[in-house]
Amino acid sequence: MKYLASLLFIWTLAASNTVMAEDIELDPAEDVSAPDEKVSTMIGTYVGAFGERKITIALDRVIGKTLSGYSIVAGNERAFSGSWEVSETGFKITAKEPGDHEHDGVFQINFTASPKAISGEWVANDPKIGTKKFNLQARNFKYNAKAGDYPQSTTQKLTEADVENMKAAELRIMRNEIYARHGYSFKLADMREHFDKLDWYMPMAVNIKSKLTATEVANAALIRRYEKYSAEHYDSFDR
Repeated sequence: MKYLASLLFIWTLAASNTVMAEDIELDPAEDVSAPDEKVSTMIGTYVGAFGERKITIALDRVIGKTLSGYSIVAGNERAFSGSWEVSETGFKITAKEPGDHEHDGVFQINFTASPKAISGEWVANDPKIGTKKFNLQARNFKYNAKAGDYPQSTTQKLTEADVENMKAAELRIMRNEIYARHGYSFKLADMREHFDKLDWYMPMAVNIKSKLTATEVANAALIRRYEKYSAEHYDSFDR
């Protein structure tokens, strides 16, 4: 009898624990394996003015209440991570850059789904740098071989005859258009200012070498040789 009573007690206790476990309701926010569908609509790339520069902000991962992404501006790519919360217009994001770079800071981002866009401000960790506001539209990067004033630098194999009578400044734009079409983010101020004002240009990466075609690599090398030649000899030919 004592043996049967012990078995009955153990069975009763196990059943009680099963009911207790089944009665527990997990907070959806604690389930970090799959973000809510509405929250995941934030994922994407956004581009627009960032002070006097053009910036691309990518929101690329949402897990639970956390969010991560990166920014591309002026030849710099910086990762950030933070959290989101529901707001009156959509979602509000607070995201911090690592802090190991002198120009790192904190993004305060407001997301709206219709039209899909983000706005807000970036506050530098260094008070001397200050704050920058932004209003960016959602946009997917699309490589366009015919973009720019000199699409032939991408679409065809150039010959010396194609470039020998061009000015050094023209050749420099021609060569850098090859990189700009792939979303290269320029560090040099004059090239950055030139391309930032063009609607088709979208900064996406700080290294695009692996994306260049064989034709583009050959054309860039040819153009660079004539850039130097033109700079040295242009005036002597009275052109």
